[in-house]
Amino acid sequence: MKLLVSGTILAGLLLMLSCNPASKFEAELSEIDSCLIVIDDAETQLNAIDFDSLQLMVDHVLANEEEIKIYYHPDTLSLEIGTRMNECKGVRKTLKNLDAKRNNFKNEIGALKVQFTNLKSDIEDGVLTAEKIKDFLATEKEDLNQLNLSLNGFYSVQELQKKYYYSAVPVIDALIVKLKNEATQE
Repeated sequence: MKLLVSGTILAGLLLMLSCNPASKFEAELSEIDSCLIVIDDAETQLNAIDFDSLQLMVDHVLANEEEIKIYYHPDTLSLEIGTRMNECKGVRKTLKNLDAKRNNFKNEIGALKVQFTNLKSDIEDGVLTAEKIKDFLATEKEDLNQLNLSLNGFYSVQELQKKYYYSAVPVIDALIVKLKNEATQE
């Protein structure tokens, strides 16, 4: 009798485990956990970008461009100054709409975090079929891939533009001082 009861309990436990969605979709849940880590990494990368400093750089470039318009005379511009002005223009153009970019990245990260967390809960609760899990997971992973491409691209661009800014702006600042001095001596 004891053996029969033990066998029945063991069979019941095995039946429950085989019906447990978490064990049935262990690989998918592990994949979701990995994606959630990638999302956390993306959030960390976004938080590492100093958007306020980037905006100050853009504002400085814009102010310099206005000053150049006022004081520039065609015979005073050298090749180096032209190159530096183009670098500054690159800063201005590639780093425009910074608040919108930051908000879009934050919103996308937040949405993906919610989507993966909900998918995980739905799998654990046994709400979805295997086909739906496969479809949803593939869609969410593609969205995460797009976020990573976009965020990594922006991160690289802002790093490059900071280098341009720090090499070009001192030259332009010095030119503006020189042009203003020449204008006051006339």
